[in-house]
Amino acid sequence: MRVVLTRREGLDSRDGVAIFIVSLAQALVELNHDVKIVVGSLRSRAEYLRLLSPRLDLSVHALSNTPPTGFKSILAWLRGKRAIDSFRPDLVLHSEAMPIPMRGTIIQVVHDLQPRTGRLAPLWRSIRRFSFKRCHHVVATTTELRDELVRDLGMPPSKLSVIPKCIDRQAYQGLNLSRRERAILHAGTLPYKDPAASIRAFGVIDDPSVRLYITGDITASVQEAVRVLPGRLQHCVTLVGEADGATVRGLHNRVRIAAFPTLYAVPVASATVMEAIAAGTPIVGSSRLSRDVLVDGENGLVVDTNPVTMAAACKAVLDDDALWLRLSAGADRMVRKFDAFRVAEQYLNLARGRKRNRMTAADRRFETDCELTNEHNRHLDHAL
Repeated sequence: MRVVLTRREGLDSRDGVAIFIVSLAQALVELNHDVKIVVGSLRSRAEYLRLLSPRLDLSVHALSNTPPTGFKSILAWLRGKRAIDSFRPDLVLHSEAMPIPMRGTIIQVVHDLQPRTGRLAPLWRSIRRFSFKRCHHVVATTTELRDELVRDLGMPPSKLSVIPKCIDRQAYQGLNLSRRERAILHAGTLPYKDPAASIRAFGVIDDPSVRLYITGDITASVQEAVRVLPGRLQHCVTLVGEADGATVRGLHNRVRIAAFPTLYAVPVASATVMEAIAAGTPIVGSSRLSRDVLVDGENGLVVDTNPVTMAAACKAVLDDDALWLRLSAGADRMVRKFDAFRVAEQYLNLARGRKRNRMTAADRRFETDCELTNEHNRHLDHAL
């Protein structure tokens, strides 16, 4: 098949959508499909390569060097439509609502809910409704997201499929327990990632033999949270910054715990959580993570993110080898459903199903035409 993956934004950050697009594109290429990624912008291909570290040289078509806005964005995507149509795709996967008609089977993939409050909320809801009505399939990446779309847009559940985000499992080689560092990884410093919660819990653990790694932009609030730790613990915290993909994967592979005190309004499929799962790393996370990626007692512990409770859970996984091994084994079982090749086949099957339905409809029309022709011939024979 000829497959296009689109995103209105760029591939200049190591966020969940970018990780999903690259992982899925690689799997499709390795399944011998012709794949093109079309994005709104790409400031620097070198930065894309550094942050995402793709294994394959993927075809990426950027509409601009800088994110287009307003009327320029509309013009850019009209050019993008021409480029996509000229590729003659069999399947187009949109990672954000895209109200522009295109060739092939169109699938809208919903990774999160766009703002539902504020001045532009009605506009976003209208765009999403318009886009969903004009595509062939709508896919939510978590069960909770599907349920919220049903409530928010009044869509019947039968119109929505649930297919998870995916991960390139080949990029993760989690170390066995004896080689793991006595360390905790907190990935991401955006406010909803709540890095301060991990730092406060680290302070309650109060064990200089444990390290805390924090990836993402080094913000003033993160620096302040580290500064209020006791002096003997401050040097045990490493602020990694916006690390490249290989570095982040390496951290997931070698730490003993991944901490996710995340504050999602609606639980979504965090690719950074999937990275921990792919590395066989137990998770200590909030109840706001999707139950599709964190199952209490299976691949991690679901906790209240107040410092004492979170610290107790982290300490249990740090100190109890049997618990760690059980949770790591659970992660190894769970990661199979996020495997990029498995997810790719689910999307391809949606396209194949539509193609079969089209062929069936055509066959029905052909059979009807044959029946009418035969009936006409019988009348003609009778007349003669």
